[in-house]
Amino acid sequence: MSMQYEALKPPRFRVETINGRDEITIGAQRNLFLMLFLLFWVSGWTFGGGATITTLFSRGFQPFLLFWLCGWAFGEACVLAILCWQFSGAEILRIQGADLEIGCRMLGFTRRKLFRGGEIRDLSACQPQIFNRYNQMSLPFFVANKTGSVKFAYGARTIYVAPGLDEAEGRLIVDRLRGSLPSTATT
Repeated sequence: MSMQYEALKPPRFRVETINGRDEITIGAQRNLFLMLFLLFWVSGWTFGGGATITTLFSRGFQPFLLFWLCGWAFGEACVLAILCWQFSGAEILRIQGADLEIGCRMLGFTRRKLFRGGEIRDLSACQPQIFNRYNQMSLPFFVANKTGSVKFAYGARTIYVAPGLDEAEGRLIVDRLRGSLPSTATT
């Protein structure tokens, strides 16, 4: 009886060299069930909002409908943001000199944060929380990650990056960053 080895799987991030610097791109973890559910939900939600707007203009001003439409608009914006992140979101790690730049890109827009390399401490891989790993609803474009496969201390805060990746993938990222950041970042 012949046994076969389990196939090695490639990491779910890519490394590119741009202008002589490594850039690590981590695509948003897509959840097919969540995406299909939210697409179905937002269709009905949009229809309901359109019907309410029609009612508001045809039957005269009603304060409750205006109040309801504010909640409707907020819900619509949140769901559309989650869908946009699921379809086009990516987190980008880049070394700028001796500093670490973390960017989030969605629909062509990028939000970047720059961290002083000399202030980074305890750069390490960590086991992400199970809930966020499989049901990624985090939107790092808008709010900071509360979990991830890579973490480091920066002043009095712990910064998490690379949500949705495994701890082994986090170690690969840490090994890649370790060579470019000051030695104090990993001690």
